[in-house]
Amino acid sequence: MFADDEDDGGAGKWWHLNLTPSVAKMLDWYVRHFPGEAYGTIGDIQQQAHTKWDVPAADILRSLRSALDLDGELTEQQRTTYFALLAPHEDTD
Repeated sequence: MFADDEDDGGAGKWWHLNLTPSVAKMLDWYVRHFPGEAYGTIGDIQQQAHTKWDVPAADILRSLRSALDLDGELTEQQRTTYFALLAPHEDTD
């Protein structure tokens, strides 16, 4: 995992979580065969990364989706739909 160290004018840091191809393929399989359980697992990954490294949930999702883009078997439409359901929503209170 790394954060961009360049001065970005206060826009925040960009994080990237690197997954090995075998881990990305396993996650892709999990999403295809057990999407509900994968949803919970991805939520756990987001929570742990936020707790341990203060990484925003959206950045973790971007990294996981990127890994599946490269090494997974889901179609672009399937990835788009699945990750849209995982996207963090802002409170409207």
